[in-house]
Amino acid sequence: MNKLRSRKFVATLSLFATSGLFAVSGYAQTTADNSKQDEPQVLEKFEVTGSYLPPAANSVAIPVISVTSQVIANSGNTTNVLEILRKTVPQFSGNGNLGSTNSNVGSGRTNGGSMVSLRNTATLVLINGRRVAYSPVSSSGGYQFVDVNMIPVAAIERIEVLADGASAIYGSDAVAGVVNIILKTDFEGFEIGGRYGWATSKGHQAERSAYLVGGVSNGKTSITITSEWTKIDPIMAYERPYSAVTYGTPSFAGSVNIGGNFYLLDPAKTAPTVTPGGLSPAALVAAGTYSGPRSQGDQFEFFNLSQYVTQTIKNERQSFSMAMDHKVNDNIKLFGDLLYVNTKTYSQINGQPLNTTQAMKDIYAQTNGAQGSANGLVPAGQFGNPFNVGVTGRNRLVAYPRAYADDTTSIRGVLGLKGEIGDTGWSWEIAADYNRANQQYQNPGVINQPNLSAATLDGVFNFFSRDPISPADMANYQVTGTAQGGFISLLSNYDAKVRGKLFELPGGSVDIAIGAELRKENLSATADPLSQINPVTGALGWSGATTLYPFDSGRKVTSTFAEVRVPIAKDVPGAHLLEASVAVRHESYSDTTDPTVPKYSLRYLPVNDEFAIRATYSKSFSAPQLYSLFGPASIGYTDPFTLDKAGGGSVANLQTNIMSGSNPNLKPSNSKNYTFGVVYSPKALKGFSVSVDYWDIKQTDLVSSIGSATILQDVETNGTASPYVDKVHFLSFTGANPTAAGQISSTAPDDIYVIDSLVNITGQHLSGVDIKANYTYNADNVGIFDFSSNLGYYRKYEITALPGSAPENDVGWASFAQGTIPHWLAYTTAEYRRGDYTAFIGWRYIGGVTNIVTEEKIPSVSTFDVSASYTFGSSVKYLAGAKLTVGANNVFNKFGPAAPDIFTDANVDIATYDPMGRFIYVDLKFKF
Repeated sequence: MNKLRSRKFVATLSLFATSGLFAVSGYAQTTADNSKQDEPQVLEKFEVTGSYLPPAANSVAIPVISVTSQVIANSGNTTNVLEILRKTVPQFSGNGNLGSTNSNVGSGRTNGGSMVSLRNTATLVLINGRRVAYSPVSSSGGYQFVDVNMIPVAAIERIEVLADGASAIYGSDAVAGVVNIILKTDFEGFEIGGRYGWATSKGHQAERSAYLVGGVSNGKTSITITSEWTKIDPIMAYERPYSAVTYGTPSFAGSVNIGGNFYLLDPAKTAPTVTPGGLSPAALVAAGTYSGPRSQGDQFEFFNLSQYVTQTIKNERQSFSMAMDHKVNDNIKLFGDLLYVNTKTYSQINGQPLNTTQAMKDIYAQTNGAQGSANGLVPAGQFGNPFNVGVTGRNRLVAYPRAYADDTTSIRGVLGLKGEIGDTGWSWEIAADYNRANQQYQNPGVINQPNLSAATLDGVFNFFSRDPISPADMANYQVTGTAQGGFISLLSNYDAKVRGKLFELPGGSVDIAIGAELRKENLSATADPLSQINPVTGALGWSGATTLYPFDSGRKVTSTFAEVRVPIAKDVPGAHLLEASVAVRHESYSDTTDPTVPKYSLRYLPVNDEFAIRATYSKSFSAPQLYSLFGPASIGYTDPFTLDKAGGGSVANLQTNIMSGSNPNLKPSNSKNYTFGVVYSPKALKGFSVSVDYWDIKQTDLVSSIGSATILQDVETNGTASPYVDKVHFLSFTGANPTAAGQISSTAPDDIYVIDSLVNITGQHLSGVDIKANYTYNADNVGIFDFSSNLGYYRKYEITALPGSAPENDVGWASFAQGTIPHWLAYTTAEYRRGDYTAFIGWRYIGGVTNIVTEEKIPSVSTFDVSASYTFGSSVKYLAGAKLTVGANNVFNKFGPAAPDIFTDANVDIATYDPMGRFIYVDLKFKF
C-alpha cells in the first residue's frame, strides 16, 4: 500500500486550504462570526449538540457542523437525510452509510431503511436532542440503527453534526459523533411547496414531493405543523451503463452441469427432446441441441443478471409533525412534539436460482428409490433429462423476482416542562418521550421447496425447459410464495436536568449541568412458519428467503450525568480566554456491564477573538445489540476448509458441527477519542473563517465472530495453549475440551463441536483531519457571494480482526470490508445572491483509491451541481411571493469507476458514487 509522506500531506493540505475551497456558509463554525465583531455578544440560552450548557453564540470547544435548511436546499437532495449528509458532509463515507442506493445489499439488514455512520463508525442519531427508536429490522437480526429515511425533510430546521465522541453527554453509540436533527418550531405563517425531478439517463426515474408547513402563535402558545408526501421511482440495473451487463451465475433456463462441465440448450429451443435412455453429451452437441462443454465461468456469459434487479429502492413516504410550546407562567413553559411517518419501500432481485439437487433427493425418499437419486443428480431419461448420464439441471423463474416490500409506521411523541428557578440563574427541564416503529415485511418470489419437488415429481415442472411451468400449474402447486415478518421497536425515555451557575471566578462563572435518565427499549419479531428453521430437519421452508425467528427482548438503562465548565483565565497576558469543560456519564444496564465515561474539553484564545485553539479527550462506548445478546443460536456445519495437521500433512474439506449466533455475555465496545484543532476568523477579512481539526478514534472490544477455521486450526496447532481451546468440544457442545495438540485431525469430524458465538474481539483505529472554511463577501450593489468547502482527510483506518494479528489499513482502498475509503473527500460550493435572484454551484470530490483485489488504481471522481432561483414579485398576479428553483445534480452525468471484483451487485460502489447520473429538478414554493 502506498502511503502519503508527511511532506506530501502538508503540501496537499496547504493546497486545499489556500485554493479557494471554503466551507459552506451554512456550516456553523465554532468561533465568533467576525462580520459581527463590533456588536455586543449576549449569552443566549440555547444548547449546541455535544453539551448541556448554554454557550455564548458560536463559542464551543467541540467541532460541530450545522447543515442548515439552505444547505439542504442547495444540495439538490430534499427527500432523504442520508443522501443530504453523504453529499454535504463528506465525513459520512464508507459502507456503514447504507441506504436507498444499495438497497439489495441491505435487504434483510436494513429493509429499505437508511443508516448513517460518521467516519464509517457507530454514530448516535437524535431528534431535537433526544433518542429515537431503532429500526424495527433490528429485531430480525438486521443492523441496529436509526432509520433517517423516516424523517421528513420539510420538517427539518437544521442538522447538527458533532464530529467527536460524546458518550459522556448522550450515552451509548456516540462513538464517532452525533447527528442531531432539529425540527422546525415557532414557524410564522404558512408555506406550501412541491418538487418534481427526473433522471436524464435511460429509463424513467422520477421524484415527486409536496409539503405544507404552518405555524400560529398568540404570544403565549405557539404551534407548528408540517405535512409531507414523497415518492421516488427505483432505478433498474439494466438502465445504467455501469450495471447494464452483469454476469455471475450458471443457474438459468437451459443450463446443465455434468461433473463440472456446463452445457447450454439451443436458444431456439424451448425444451430438449428426450429419447429412451438419453443421448451422450457429444451426441446432443453434434445434433445442435446443446452447446458445450464449457467452464462455469464461461457459462456465466449467457445470462445477464441486470434485467430484474433494482439499483435503488422505490420509496413512498407520508408524514405529519407538530411542535408546540405554551407559556404556563413567567417561569414555566410546556413543550412537546409529535411525529407520525409511514414509509413504503420496494426493491427486487432476480428470481431464485434453481437446481435439481434437492428435488431429486426428495423424490428419491418419497418413491423409495424408484425415481430421483440419493446424490441429487437427475437420472438419465427421467424428468426431462435428455442425457444418458446423471446431470444437474438448472433454471430460474425470471418472471417471479424475489422482492422486498416493507411498510413501516413510526410514531414519536415528546412532552415536557422547563423553566427558570426565579432569578437565580438556574433552569430545569423534565420530559418524557415515546417511540414506536412497526414494520410489516413481505418477501414474494421465494421458493417453496417441498412444492417444487412435488411439481417435479408430477411432471408439471421441467428443469430442462425454458418455460418450466405453466401459469395454471404455478398457481395450483404454489411453487413460489411470500415470506412474511412483523417487527416492532419500542423506546420510552424519561429525563430530567438542571443547570446553572455555581460561583464566579475572575474569568467568569463556573457553570454546571446535572441530570438523570431512564430508558426502556424493546424489540420483537414474528415470522411465518416457513421463514423459520425446522427444529427437526434443520431446513428452511422457503428457499431464497431471509431466515427469521420469533424474538422478544428488552432492556432498561438508567443514567446519571454531569457537566462542568470552568473559565480558567480571561483578558490576562497570554490568555484572552482559557476555559475547560469536564463531563461524565454513568449508565446502568439490565443486561450487560455498566460503563462510566468521561470527556474533557479545552478552548484557548491566546490574543483575541480571531484565533482559537480547541482540544478534547473522551471515552465512548456502544452497548451490545439485544439480538446479539439474546437472539437465537444457529446449529449446523462449518464451511469446508483445509486443516494443517500438527504433525505435518493436512486434512482437506474438513467439516465439523458448529453453533454460532448470540452471546449473553457480550459487553459494550469501548473507544478513546482525541481531537485538536484551530479556528481562525480574522477581523481584517470580514466574513472569513477557517477551522482545521485533527481527530483520532481507537475502538476495542468490537463484536464479531472468530471464525471456525481459525478456532480449529489454532487448537490443532497449540492444544491447551490456544486461547480458543474452550470453544472446541468432543461428542457434544458441552463435551470435553481438547487436551493436546493434534487432536482435531485425529478425531472423527462428526464428533467435533465448535462454538463460534459472537465475542468482543475486534478493534479499529482511525485518524484524520477535517478542514472547514467559509467566506461571505457583500459586494454592495453587486450582490452577496458565499464560498465554502468541507474537506475530510483519512490518515488511518486500521482494522485488527483478532488479538495479536497485524492491523490492516483500509485507507486508500476499495474493499469488501469497508467499501471505498479514499484519503480525500470534499464538498465545495459557491452561491451568489442579489435581490430576488440566487445562483449556486456545488462540487463533490471523491479521491482515488486502489482496488484491493486487482490492485489497479481507481481514479478520483468529481461531480457538479447547479441551480438558480427566482422569487416572484407582486407584479406577477398568481405567483407573487413564490420562489421557483431549477437545478441539476451531476450535470456532466458522471458515474463511478468500475470495480466488479469487489462490488459484484452493481459493478460500481453505488453507496459512494452517484448511481442516478444527471438529475434535473424543479421546486416551487409559496409562503404567505
